[in-house]
Amino acid sequence: MEIRLSDLQGKEITTFTGERLGHIKDLILESTTGELQTLVIDSDGFAPEGHELDDEGLLNIPFGAVRSVKDMVMVQL
Repeated sequence: MEIRLSDLQGKEITTFTGERLGHIKDLILESTTGELQTLVIDSDGFAPEGHELDDEGLLNIPFGAVRSVKDMVMVQL
């Protein structure tokens, strides 16, 4: 399945338990391989247990946590 980066921007992020984390604001890629590393989430200042907001108040979720990409992106934290 092919997904464009532009298709991900603005998508809602939820957990398998239905917890809404926010919307994708940006993506971080590894510069030498182009591998997607991190989803940067505009979470309205909310960080789930075990996670912290960055200096800009955004939530960073490793791309490895992504389990499904459809109308929304589901992650397992």
